[in-house]
Amino acid sequence: MAHYSKGANAERELISILWQNNFSVVRTAGSGTSPLPAPDLVALSKEKKLAFECKAWNAGYLNIPLKQMEEQLFWCERAGAELIVAWKIPRQGFLFLRPEAFTKVGKSYAISRKKALTSAINLGIILGQQSKLGMQ
Repeated sequence: MAHYSKGANAERELISILWQNNFSVVRTAGSGTSPLPAPDLVALSKEKKLAFECKAWNAGYLNIPLKQMEEQLFWCERAGAELIVAWKIPRQGFLFLRPEAFTKVGKSYAISRKKALTSAINLGIILGQQSKLGMQ
């Protein structure tokens, strides 16, 4: 239950961030238990449709089961939305990743924390508020 709580708290934190950035946001309750594919969060603006798969995981890697990632991609294709994986690392914040940053390994899509740190996309770019990454 503690892992669910961390994930739900990360989702709520991201809802607040997206709302403050002028997106209307809904959280899909029980998205991982529904018989139909559904992202954790759907964020909409007049210009963008985003679907977020949220993970709160403090490890050197992140694995997303093959079926789960493929269902999310199908949902997004059907809805005309962009899928973003939001990896919340405790005391470090979110890493926003596109599915193509992951590598298909056996029965899952995987990414190391090291690769995620270099592949992460600035939230401003995802939200359409910034066209390219500035100097960091």
